Amino acid sequence: MADTTKTTLQFTFNTAGGTSYQMSFAYPQTDLEASDVDTMMDLIIAKNIITTLGGDLVSIKDGGLVTRAFVDLVV
Repeated sequence: MADTTKTTLQFTFNTAGGTSYQMSFAYPQTDLEASDVDTMMDLIIAKNIITTLGGDLVSIKDGGLVTRAFVDLVV
């Protein structure tokens, strides 16, 4: 296996029940800015498109890019 790096866009929301709900998206745009992430997360909350076991999404907890690197040490 070769060395690889993978980046995902991760959103974390607070729910009405006081828990957190996290969602991730593979292959995010490379030129995302903080305002883009805020806008997308606000839209998800405003449209109420996701309901979890902890209730509706009510506020933004965190959002950003997560990069995971795998370095192959076994040849």
